[in-house]
Amino acid sequence: KGLGRGVKKRRKMVTPGDVLQLRAPTNKFLCPLAANEYGIEFQSFVIQDYTTKQTIFEVSRDRPLAMDTNRKIDHNDPDSMRKIHYELSEDFLRLPIVSTTLVFSVGHRPLSNFRMIERHYFRDELVKSFDFSFGFCIPGSTNTWDACYDLPPMDSALIDDMINHPYETSSDSFYFVGDQLIMHNKAYYKYLREDATAQCKSYEHKYGASEKFLAAKAAALPVDPNAKAQAKEVKSSHGEQTPDNIDVSKSADAKAPGAKSIATDAKLREADVWSKESDYL
Repeated sequence: KGLGRGVKKRRKMVTPGDVLQLRAPTNKFLCPLAANEYGIEFQSFVIQDYTTKQTIFEVSRDRPLAMDTNRKIDHNDPDSMRKIHYELSEDFLRLPIVSTTLVFSVGHRPLSNFRMIERHYFRDELVKSFDFSFGFCIPGSTNTWDACYDLPPMDSALIDDMINHPYETSSDSFYFVGDQLIMHNKAYYKYLREDATAQCKSYEHKYGASEKFLAAKAAALPVDPNAKAQAKEVKSSHGEQTPDNIDVSKSADAKAPGAKSIATDAKLREADVWSKESDYL
């Protein structure tokens, strides 16, 4: 009877296979903060449109997240430091592929078989799962982890639901060294509607615009049906007419690297629309 006294109950080991079977967000963290015995610290995180290289979101020690004044924060919650609340443009929900860059530092121990598994949910429904491996990190190093997320297109009803219900879209991120769970973070997402009358996107104003983004944006503008006819009437400085075989609309497209691939990707994905009724795995 007295043999169990003073003996600490052993915590069940959570494996990659366990988290890959999760179908809803966890109601608690599956490892303590102390499990990060490798001294991993995240330095910065950037999200970009993979095609145009346009930055949509960025957070770092030099650029902390803006506080949402409508959200209550429990400063007495010891786990608050591993909960993050994102505010993203609604455009994020319509991108076919996004790329992320995570910069992190490692403590005094070598890191082998570093792996991240992310489970994404809307309300209590699993919508997507991602599984990335980094490999080996030398002790005391700062590393950059680049990843690409291939996102299925979503129907307009699901997008509206996500926008209208801030922070009900969430994710669990699990970090493993081998089969050992060393970190578990949670994220909650709020999607902001873009102002259709604004001259630039909210993230374009905040982070600047990439050249490919501006080119794709220009290519998407409607073409004046009279532009071709007007171009034919324009004379050069030598008094010669513009050749009749120049199509102004095609010329605009040719100057937009990536514009054709964006349209092609969208067309290829029309048959695979991500909706609320689908089984997303």
